[in-house]
Amino acid sequence: MNRTLINIIIDLIATLLFLGMIATGYLLRFPLPPGSNKSYVLWGLSRHQWGDIHFWISLGLLLVMLVHLALHWNWIVTVIGKRCGLVKSKQPSLLRCGIGTIAGLAIICFGFVWIVDRSVEEIERPGRGHRGGQHSRLAVDTPSPSVEKPNDAGTWQDIYPIFQKHCLACHGPHKQWADFRVDQRQDFFKPDRPWVVTGQVAQSPLIAIISGERSNMAMADAHRLPDADVSRIKAWIAGGAK
Repeated sequence: MNRTLINIIIDLIATLLFLGMIATGYLLRFPLPPGSNKSYVLWGLSRHQWGDIHFWISLGLLLVMLVHLALHWNWIVTVIGKRCGLVKSKQPSLLRCGIGTIAGLAIICFGFVWIVDRSVEEIERPGRGHRGGQHSRLAVDTPSPSVEKPNDAGTWQDIYPIFQKHCLACHGPHKQWADFRVDQRQDFFKPDRPWVVTGQVAQSPLIAIISGERSNMAMADAHRLPDADVSRIKAWIAGGAK
């Protein structure tokens, strides 16, 4: 195939991928802003799915740019390299220059990944813990108080303020992590995945989460509630979850 035609095809693909990045970036910033993953879809795709498309487009653009550099490597080394003072020899080794460039890019990429992985921090939310096992509330590593009598169990109106205080930011109208909302009572009793089993505290998965017993889940410490609140929720369940 003609070299000029190959260059035209590569440039055209790069242009289309670049436009795709702009388009998906616009979708993620405006029509599907942060926090809208469970609330809106565009052409059947959620914000997270459009984010995946944005990632693969950017990866494709990177690969096309590498091919573009390979096709023009001779010109890059002999012209740009010499003018920038990076190449001293009159007849530079293209292979040696290529290996050096790849090694330099690899160091930059892996260095970036290393820095990012060690710089991510979890945002501390009201009533929540954060990375490192510390808590924004007082956590006591003592056995939970015994469950109150059913007569003191209270009703949903008595228990909901606990969820509103500690859980609504991540499981409410704006965010629905794990597809669960604490402001909708029916979400606690889903037929396919109930979080509360009426009258049975030990069989209710919610208790294992808020008491810290389920330590192998994501952000386990952040889901642990004060012992007094856990005791009230246990009493509510034991009393029939009215």
